[in-house]
Amino acid sequence: MRLTDSHLHLWDPAVLDYGWLSAVPQISGAQLPEQRAADEADLQAAIVVQADCSPEQALEEANWVMRLAGQAPFNIVGMVAHVALNQPGGVSAQLKALQAIPRVVGVRHSLQNEDIALFYDAAYRDGMATVARAGLTLDLCVRARQLAASADLLDWLFSTVPHARVVLDHLGKPDIAGQEWDTWQQGIDRLAAFPGLWCKISGLPTEANWDSWREDELLPWIHHAIEIFGPQRCMFGGDWPVVKLAGGYLNRHG
Repeated sequence: MRLTDSHLHLWDPAVLDYGWLSAVPQISGAQLPEQRAADEADLQAAIVVQADCSPEQALEEANWVMRLAGQAPFNIVGMVAHVALNQPGGVSAQLKALQAIPRVVGVRHSLQNEDIALFYDAAYRDGMATVARAGLTLDLCVRARQLAASADLLDWLFSTVPHARVVLDHLGKPDIAGQEWDTWQQGIDRLAAFPGLWCKISGLPTEANWDSWREDELLPWIHHAIEIFGPQRCMFGGDWPVVKLAGGYLNRHG
């Protein structure tokens, strides 16, 4: 099976600092294109998404990924780089530097571990608008409990920059392990009403029970997303190497 993966991470703690990796020693070593090429499903092309290195290293991370792209065993067709959207003084200077790097196609400032107040922060919103006006895609990484605030944020963004393009990571991170369907469904249905929003069918095994998830547990969430977004606004994301915490691409636990 040949894959184009919309959500792939790469990192090397010997090159950049990833403090969060101390909590997941199973994947805390270098995760490079060669390891991914040897791991299960055949990969043809991928978008590399920033991996939360130290924020001051964001530009260095983008340049590092582009150097890897020159020798990777699959085609790195683009990168979603980190930008602190609420940084003092705005994001224009960092965006200019990023846009000089080939294959940078988008920006992400993850909200999944942030307070709800940041969704309504004027500086954060101004940063999103600046990115959208520059023609770059915005990745939105949030949890199911944050979907209502995400809808408020996107309502403001699309009112301000109607041509903005946003990609929802990991279907909004539903709590599959806890079977918390209603909160997620209400939130995701509201987000699907924005025509400028696409979604990644990605990261679901790690939202389920890592050791015992089954394919049939994931299918209702996937089917609902395809139903409300339509297949034309859905894309596959493998979330490698994070998915290895839950057994990898092909492990379905029966």
